[in-house]
Amino acid sequence: MPPPDPHPPEVFDILKRKDPRTRIAVAGASNNPEKYGNIIVRNLRSKGYTVVPVNPREPMVEGIPAFRSVRDLDAPVDLLVVVTPPPATLRILGEAAEAGVPAVWLQDGSFDAAVLEFARKAPFRTVHQACVMVASNY
Repeated sequence: MPPPDPHPPEVFDILKRKDPRTRIAVAGASNNPEKYGNIIVRNLRSKGYTVVPVNPREPMVEGIPAFRSVRDLDAPVDLLVVVTPPPATLRILGEAAEAGVPAVWLQDGSFDAAVLEFARKAPFRTVHQACVMVASNY
């Protein structure tokens, strides 16, 4: 079986909507301004998306209430951006599949062969080998 397309256009289309009703969860969201989990939250929020932080140890990220897990989200999201190490990413992808998340964006460093294999079989579309902050500029 050929590897999945790392850039499925329907996931990029979610970003192109530029609609504030577009809900983007960020797993690995952080209050540390030097970490990508914080940089991505700030970047997407500055572009007008509704950002939903996910972090089991932070009750708030950048002044936004955070959820402990994807399982705990209070409403559906259009996209889940993952900024966690591969072992945590595998758990998060399982939660995303259970929660019916339609699309997942794996930032560099969040995936390995096992994560990509799980994503290939998952019920959602997955982007990898691309940066959500760059893609959301278009």
